[in-house]
Amino acid sequence: MQLHTALIGARHCGLNLSFEDWFLRSVNTPDAMYLFFYENTDALVLGKSLELEQEIHSHKKHPPVYRRISGGGSVLHTAGNLNYALFLPLAAFGELLNVSLSYQRILGGVISRFPRGVSVQGYSDLNIVSRGEPRKFSGNAQCRKRGWIMHHGTLLYDKEAIRRVPWYLRPPPKQPAYRRGRRHSEFMTNVLPFYSRAALIRAVRLGLADAFGAELRTIPDPLKAARRVMNPPFHSERNHQ
Repeated sequence: MQLHTALIGARHCGLNLSFEDWFLRSVNTPDAMYLFFYENTDALVLGKSLELEQEIHSHKKHPPVYRRISGGGSVLHTAGNLNYALFLPLAAFGELLNVSLSYQRILGGVISRFPRGVSVQGYSDLNIVSRGEPRKFSGNAQCRKRGWIMHHGTLLYDKEAIRRVPWYLRPPPKQPAYRRGRRHSEFMTNVLPFYSRAALIRAVRLGLADAFGAELRTIPDPLKAARRVMNPPFHSERNHQ
């Protein structure tokens, strides 16, 4: 099994979400896995079933809002918040039909090269102990189609990205028990000690390759070729106000 990895150069949120959707509907290489990284300019991204007015401060000026094809909570995409998307064939990893097990195995791989104190909390969150409490630096979600899993998530590595979250996003209506009602500023952190995006990408690549016994292969930016055949970018659900 090979793990093909690439850094996507595009920073348009709608384009990158559209690529994830297109790739999940198009990929057909059961002897390979794929791991893509990208970082968007400012955008708000909602899980597929969330209510817009419950998630964002709609009376404030805010970036474009998009809705992804997976579940999960609302996220501010911005500089300093790295996105990753992992695509796995279920034919090669039948045990991952169990959703809970798939999160455990994938997230275990993601954090295996991270510093001590990092853990999985609340089913799909990654946390690191800061000031004596677990604080979130990563949220994750999945979508399954055509015998493939797309597992994607965000990895906060810059504190500036955290400072802006409360301005745009309301406290989520549904919260994991470990949050204990904490405000965004008290609940979130960046993934210390990864102050560089390159170091963070390297750790995730190596950790996932180890977790699945895969051989790493770096490939060119796949979006450049895909733009000729994929659907147009997602339309923003709401533009600037």
